[in-house]
Amino acid sequence: MHLTGDRNPILRRIDRIISQFGEANEENESEYYTEVNQILNQVEIYDQVWYARHTPENGKHSAEAVILVKELLEKLENIPDGCAECFSFEIIEELKEEYL
Repeated sequence: MHLTGDRNPILRRIDRIISQFGEANEENESEYYTEVNQILNQVEIYDQVWYARHTPENGKHSAEAVILVKELLEKLENIPDGCAECFSFEIIEELKEEYL
């Protein structure tokens, strides 16, 4: 990710991953989790960039990161569940607790 503060590359990447893996199931759960965790690292950087630019008066995250996380959550919540044990449920809950 470039440090321009553009969320579109992150959203395109999650779309590619969802397109590649399709439904979350026991066979692809580990790979799915790894790929999405890399995106979460990008979200943290994105948040830090925007936080430094516009330090929020309330909250520990930038408004821009909260918007991005809401968009990511919508995409993650729409991944078809093919009986994956944990993914994407754990990530969704972590994001909600941290950013919302």
